[in-house]
Amino acid sequence: MQITNKFVFSVLVSLFLIFLLFPHLENKISAQEITKGTVIEVRDGKLEKLANDGWKQLAKGSEVFLGDKLRTDKKGLAIIEMPHIGRFVIGPDSEIELGKDNKDFKADMPRGAVWLNAKFPKGAKGSITTSLATAGIRGTKFSVFYGRGTQDLCVCTCIGSVEATLINGKTLPVPKGNILIIKGDAPLPESAESALPILSGQDAGFDFCFNCHVRSGRGKLRSDWKK
Repeated sequence: MQITNKFVFSVLVSLFLIFLLFPHLENKISAQEITKGTVIEVRDGKLEKLANDGWKQLAKGSEVFLGDKLRTDKKGLAIIEMPHIGRFVIGPDSEIELGKDNKDFKADMPRGAVWLNAKFPKGAKGSITTSLATAGIRGTKFSVFYGRGTQDLCVCTCIGSVEATLINGKTLPVPKGNILIIKGDAPLPESAESALPILSGQDAGFDFCFNCHVRSGRGKLRSDWKK
């Protein structure tokens, strides 16, 4: 069989296009993996995701993506793992919209409670925003409560430090073992306070904490708690 110059040229062009497009294909797959998370567990109630045709129930093993709107019912507790962002524990009667950018992760929480074990890569950052304040994430473990119990917003830090930016623009640090309590009908706080009284279990609206903490255990974790 005679191989013509035209045939050789066609082969070379095809190979060139394959090598040219392959890195972009690889990057696309990689980006998809970064934006996709997994439902690790759903307890007691329901976890749902907003889709084009309304709210869709999710189960253990379901996929979630950056930008998804999620909610739990009044009994549901859900654990979600997002690559390069961290592990979320979403409390009952909660709603959260996941951030759209894994390098600058900005989540919105209209109501409820969420605990986050943040695992951002170097150079990335994130926040969880409510109408009263924004909790800036700095590679830490912390909870945000909004519209629960007698307090309108609480930011509680387990490990590391959180920076809470209030609606007046002031930024307050919330270090390990402290909680920032903001009441909608009261003056804005001047600083965070110790979370130990909360962990005694006497204050209403913080039952979510005792999914992992021992009640009256001064911050001690339950033996069956999976981080």
